[in-house]
Amino acid sequence: MFRFSQSLPIDCPAARVWTYLVAFEQVPLWEHGVVEVRQVTQGPPGVGTQMFARRVYAGRVTVLPGTIVAFDAGRSATMRLRGGPLAEASVEYAVEPIDDDRSMVTYTAQGSLIWPLRFLDPILPAMGRAEARKNLLSLKRRIDAGIAPRASARPAGPA
Repeated sequence: MFRFSQSLPIDCPAARVWTYLVAFEQVPLWEHGVVEVRQVTQGPPGVGTQMFARRVYAGRVTVLPGTIVAFDAGRSATMRLRGGPLAEASVEYAVEPIDDDRSMVTYTAQGSLIWPLRFLDPILPAMGRAEARKNLLSLKRRIDAGIAPRASARPAGPA
């Protein structure tokens, strides 16, 4: 079992940062290794929303079906994912206001790998925190540059 969390302050109100976090189709623009994220169910995201992600692991693209299992609008979204090297994982994007103009963004992941890869569980937290920090910095750069959350949508590829 692995668990890690990484936070980064961003000079932007929490409500604005939230719009980036729930623009799931934009995640590939700031999260390394993610090729595509698509919401499958219609309507705004919430508990029960189905989605899938295509992510690169060890040079291979893997489809990860997922479901939002916890949702606090304006604050956090937690997805349960399976597939590829993941037996099961839970990932959360969260934002908390620091003050009116700044917020703290946190990425948390926990889960377990499939049997042949479980020997990596002890080193995943250090690797995951480093990768999450890079991803959050990439998100911060997009926000700082004023790039709208849905401004640069990639065309949807085949599933």
